[in-house]
Amino acid sequence: MKTLSCALALAAALAFGPAPCVAQNEAPVGASGISSPAPPRDQLLTADQVREDLAITRQTLEQIHPGYTRYTSQGTLDALWQDATAKALANPTRGNLYLQISRVLAAIRCDHTKAELPADFEKARQEEPLYLPFRYAIFDDRLFVIDPGETDLVAGAEILAIDGTPASEVIAKVFELFPVDGDTDYIKGESVVAQGEFMGPAFDHFYPFLFDTRPEVTLSVAGMDDVTVKRWSYAQFEEQTGTRRFSSNFDSSVTFKLLDDRAAYLSVDTFVNYRRPVDPDTIYGPVFERMAKSGRETLILDLRRNGGGSNDAQIGLVQWLMPSAFRQADAMLVKSDRIDPAIKPYLSTWEQAALNPDPAWFEKREDGLFEIINPFVGKPAKSIPAKPGAFKGKVIVLTSTDNASGVTHLLSVLRTQRPDTVFIGEKTGGASTGATAGILFYLNLPHSGANVRVPLQRTIITQADKLDPRGGITPDIRAEDTLLSTLAGTDPAMEAAVAYLSKTDQ
Repeated sequence: MKTLSCALALAAALAFGPAPCVAQNEAPVGASGISSPAPPRDQLLTADQVREDLAITRQTLEQIHPGYTRYTSQGTLDALWQDATAKALANPTRGNLYLQISRVLAAIRCDHTKAELPADFEKARQEEPLYLPFRYAIFDDRLFVIDPGETDLVAGAEILAIDGTPASEVIAKVFELFPVDGDTDYIKGESVVAQGEFMGPAFDHFYPFLFDTRPEVTLSVAGMDDVTVKRWSYAQFEEQTGTRRFSSNFDSSVTFKLLDDRAAYLSVDTFVNYRRPVDPDTIYGPVFERMAKSGRETLILDLRRNGGGSNDAQIGLVQWLMPSAFRQADAMLVKSDRIDPAIKPYLSTWEQAALNPDPAWFEKREDGLFEIINPFVGKPAKSIPAKPGAFKGKVIVLTSTDNASGVTHLLSVLRTQRPDTVFIGEKTGGASTGATAGILFYLNLPHSGANVRVPLQRTIITQADKLDPRGGITPDIRAEDTLLSTLAGTDPAMEAAVAYLSKTDQ
């Protein structure tokens, strides 16, 4: 399901004060693709500082990331690091270094491997007008207005250029920087405009590192004269769109209702259960108890807005959907059984045991990775019991390109171990054979101030040989959102599910 958001960013790469170890030379206006009246500008780094941040990032990824060469060859990544170094040295600003690191990270093809903005850059995003004052979506690599707000635009209009740069060029450059799992590039059109882990859409997140930006932007629009609009601040963006960064929590994202005498509907919009944790059974238990009492024999499970989250909320749901005990993962792997002392000072994580691993916790495999044999960071259970009273009727799952991470794990279990499940919707993101995620390290770069997320674990899903080794889950019935359905407010996947129910009842 398309999550609609709006926005192009203004001065995210401005520095609001000197960062530690940063040379205090002021970069010329536009040196990192930024033009703004608010000094100080992005700061220059020395060549040694650029090389050190890049070296620390590369060393950490090569030593710790268990999926570093899973989808991309070592030779390709080596060439990308060389190119990133040359481009960062040619324009040695903190913003450009962040851009070059992000480009290499995207090439690893791991959705959990991202670079977070330095704190002062993020502060600039909070205080400057960053966002276009209307909602938009990307379909077929083209940019369309969905809700014009108070502008002179019209719903459905195609934006052809932004400040003279073709929209297709902007989209292509942003896509190059956006990380996805494996070969799931087809999700980028939706994902870069969704309110996700970035502060607003990834489209605005990367735009100011690529192009000059100003408080007003001129748009070339098909069938209309050019339109000039003033950007919103982040506060205005939140108020007008109703979206909040990191706002979804599992306990308030579950909806259940009885549809008719045949089916019930359950939506779970996130598995994030770490900000406001609850026992998942306190949420799922009453739902499936009501299902049982109602006598409904079909469940439409809507996961289209769910991008993942906590294992307990995800596995807890599978336990209510499986008729008997199941296994989700065959192994949990790490790249190394130790942490290099040279990089440890730059690492932090919520799981302190991961910073000081005992080699006895691991067993080396023939492929060079290490399998966790001690459950210090989540050794998979050999058998997970189904819940007493688990639902044994027909399950129809609505899917979307939003699905990734633990949601794709759940879908993989249903695909392989509950084969009567019917999937309707869009082809998902994520790694169906197992994500590279789990415990994350945060690598704090000493000179740019950026933080790089480095996953520690790689999951090997049970019966992975039955799944796409480089992609997500392909639905049995394709029902995709389009520009027309979005503008009309219709729901192709739900309509397809109702049609499927009617057909099977005949």
